[in-house]
Amino acid sequence: MDNDNLENKQNNEIKKTKQKVKSLNKKDAYWVWPVKIFFLAVALSLLFSISSELVMSGAGVVVSIICIIFFISVSVITDMIGVAVTACTPEPFKAMASRKVRGAKESLFLIRNADKVASLCADVVGDVCGILSGAAGTTILYHIVNDASTEAYEIIIASVVSAIIAGLTIFGKAIFKKYSMNNCNKVILTLGKCLSIFSRNKKDKKKKIINIENNK
Repeated sequence: MDNDNLENKQNNEIKKTKQKVKSLNKKDAYWVWPVKIFFLAVALSLLFSISSELVMSGAGVVVSIICIIFFISVSVITDMIGVAVTACTPEPFKAMASRKVRGAKESLFLIRNADKVASLCADVVGDVCGILSGAAGTTILYHIVNDASTEAYEIIIASVVSAIIAGLTIFGKAIFKKYSMNNCNKVILTLGKCLSIFSRNKKDKKKKIINIENNK
């Protein structure tokens, strides 16, 4: 009996130490992704802000407007993905994965990393698109106020251009936020199907390599 009690105590202590180690690892892992996303956001923002100023400085009004529409569209779509991935539950995709539905495994991966996907899509890509659309707006502003004589006119036009860009971005996000929440499974499955194309290409390459090695 004494031996059994000692064994039980030892087992309980081992379980407690394992739980402590797991909790410590989780705390450490919790800070890893925010640090990574911080450096990624700073690097991408710096890179795209410099490149956009260099590229957009010589662009015309029409090209700048097309770029603004493109960047706003990307920002809205990525925000929609960020909202949808946080609203999804894994159960429907587990059932689809068991039936071998294309894109279900990739969708499960996205849902299990929902916080990372949401940060990457809604925050990082959104900020980068904001920088690029701002640079395009500056180009439009330059062409409009190039012949202006007063600083007040420049300030008013700059404010109007910035307000229109911000308004269109917020308007698009507001529309698609509700859609993504109501159709989150559809949105993530569609994204999973797109990602499955790349995973299939990798599998095909591996099969080709294996076949070549077997033929040798």
